[in-house]
Amino acid sequence: MSAIVLCAAVPASFYLLGDLTDAFPGVLTVQSSTEGPEAGPQAQAEGWERVSAAVPDAEVAPSPDPDASADLAERMSAPAALPVVDGGLAFSVVDAETGQIIAERDADTARVPASTLKLLTAAAVLRLYSGDEVLTTRATVVDGVVTLQGGGDMTLSDEDLGELAGLTADLAREQGSAEVAVALDDSYLAGGQNPAWGNNGTAGGWVAPTASLALEEGWLDGEQYGPKSSDPAGDAARRFAELLADEGLEVTGEITPAQAPAGAPSAQVHSEPLSEIVRHTLLISDNTTAELLAHLVADARGEETTPEAAAAAVEAEIRELATEIGVSETDLEALDIRDGSGLSRENRVPPALLAAVLAEVSSGATPALQQILFDVPVAGLTGTLGERFEAGDSADARGLVRGKTGYLGGAATLAGVVVLADGRTAGYSIVVHGFDGADADAARAAVDAVAVEMVQDQ
Repeated sequence: MSAIVLCAAVPASFYLLGDLTDAFPGVLTVQSSTEGPEAGPQAQAEGWERVSAAVPDAEVAPSPDPDASADLAERMSAPAALPVVDGGLAFSVVDAETGQIIAERDADTARVPASTLKLLTAAAVLRLYSGDEVLTTRATVVDGVVTLQGGGDMTLSDEDLGELAGLTADLAREQGSAEVAVALDDSYLAGGQNPAWGNNGTAGGWVAPTASLALEEGWLDGEQYGPKSSDPAGDAARRFAELLADEGLEVTGEITPAQAPAGAPSAQVHSEPLSEIVRHTLLISDNTTAELLAHLVADARGEETTPEAAAAAVEAEIRELATEIGVSETDLEALDIRDGSGLSRENRVPPALLAAVLAEVSSGATPALQQILFDVPVAGLTGTLGERFEAGDSADARGLVRGKTGYLGGAATLAGVVVLADGRTAGYSIVVHGFDGADADAARAAVDAVAVEMVQDQ
């Protein structure tokens, strides 16, 4: 097994730091029983604890064997014979150091990526932002009118709104106002529901419509797949008015739409840095924050912030990245992105393109994208892979395969980064497609069977 090998395309010191800080799987970390954030009904993140072990270095890492992957494509193709797959298998494995294809099957045919599309949304965001940026929610006070102004933060907690209400009430009293009217400025993002979601949208509990602000992402019962608000900004404003009243102000009238007056006295609260929102999105496969990130891509590119424009902005950014790293024109032509989360059945991504992007992520050549390497779940340990790769031969990949999961009506996907059995670091994308929805568990197991071949010595 290759648990102690170094990432071939990443400096040794970088890999060791990642291992020591639990950013990478490796010999210095093991699973603990501590439970972390849940990613929906079947996903659970777990912490790692350190154990005593020799620190690997370049001298103990195996040298890549040019012939070691000669039969990898054949072995990865074997699950295509499973009844649930019935030939519906595509994959691509790309060397992070050289960008060369190591193994592939039907890799240039664009397939439904499901939630692995979030990896492309994350890459687009990290190309345009440093990750240190925060989303600011303001409340201005002028002549007894409080205007709540959203700045894109859909992760506001009740505590955050309470803090903002307290600061705003203090500001109103300083101005001599004990009675206020409340207005809402939600013009920062056009947002809304994306028609491309089809029946995978808000009504089904999959995602809240993108808005300039929201309380707890618009999750009405706090559950990732529970009922969602159809008016996240309005709900946040109504709760804010209640909290102003709790602070002793008399709130009069209905909440009205308005532009926040420029330069007016204001109070404000901030989100976590964008890097943390990206991490959260990839770890638990959060559809709502993924769509928000897509809208921020559009905003950074100076484009409209409608759902359609947000998807187009992500696609444009990924096309630029793919061109830079030498993805073929055929694969670029096949790319079609309709949302930021992967909920749309109209999305199409060739496995070859996604694997090439992930090879670039793990190569160390583009520092802005390296965060993705840290953020994707680890097989059998964290996030949406926390309860996968637990039994039989699939357990061989536990702690070694990092990847973003995806499932959407007849498509089961997995894409990420891996250290192959011969020591090479690679980006990969796996798609099982065309099965009946009743066979979802078997399809996911087939995906795992394909993935485990990447880390098995033969």
